[in-house]
Amino acid sequence: MIELDAKGLSCPQPLMMVNDAMAGNPGETIVVEVDTATPRDNILRLAARKKRQASVEEVDDIFRITIE
Repeated sequence: MIELDAKGLSCPQPLMMVNDAMAGNPGETIVVEVDTATPRDNILRLAARKKRQASVEEVDDIFRITIE
């Protein structure tokens, strides 16, 4: 499992981090944390485009996105 901390970063940085992790580690589970809705939504769209399952859990204003 790959864990990415993208809290405090603005788009497109979190999206690029996730894209790079997916490209470099095909099939690996990726967990990324972001703190605003825009990167959350963009990462979910990226996962869908790449045909990967994604789920979101929100705890204390942090979005934890798991991409399978």
